[in-house]
Amino acid sequence: MMITKNITFRCHSGGAIGADIHFEYFGALYGVKTLAYSYQTPYHKSINKVEISESDFQDGIQKIAPANQSLKRKVNVKHLNLLARNWQQIKNADQVFAVSKIIFKNIECISGGTGWAVQMAIDHHKEIFVFDQVQNAWFEWSYSDSKFCILESCPKITSLNFAGIGIRKINLNGINAIEELYINSFNKA
Repeated sequence: MMITKNITFRCHSGGAIGADIHFEYFGALYGVKTLAYSYQTPYHKSINKVEISESDFQDGIQKIAPANQSLKRKVNVKHLNLLARNWQQIKNADQVFAVSKIIFKNIECISGGTGWAVQMAIDHHKEIFVFDQVQNAWFEWSYSDSKFCILESCPKITSLNFAGIGIRKINLNGINAIEELYINSFNKA
C-alpha cells in the first residue's frame, strides 16, 4: 500500500477527543494539515490548535440561531464556545465529513454537538457525508430529499478544504471509517 503526501489539503476540525483527533492523526499520515479550532478552552490540547478571534466567535454565535430553527434544541450557554467554533470548521470547508449517529428529532439530524456543525453545513449548502457508527455505514445529505441517503461505498475527499468532525465517544467502526476515508482518498494503486 503506497501512501501519497498531500500538503495542500486542509482538515478543519475541533481538536476534541474522539473523531476529531482521529481525523487529525490519520490526516498527518497523508500530509494533510489540520486546523483544530478552539475558543477560550483550557481542555483543547491539539498541537494544531487555532484559537479563533473574538470576531470569529461572534460570527459563529450568529450561526447558532438559524441552525436551531431546524434542530429545535436547547442552547446550553456553557457550550456556546464550542457551538460558535463549529462555524469556523464549516465556514472554511467545502466538504464536511462527520462521524456520529443519525437521529430523528423533529427532523433527520445528527446527534450531539456534531449535529450543530452539520446543520450549519446544511444551512450553507455544503457537501456533507456522515458515517453513522451505529449503522456502520456512510450517508450523504440529499438537498432534494432533505435526508441522509446511504452510500454504497466510502466517499472521497476531493476538496482542498474539508471538515473532519464528530462524536467524542467514537467506536471502532468510526475509527475504521476515518482511516478508510483517508485511504480511499489519498492512496494510489
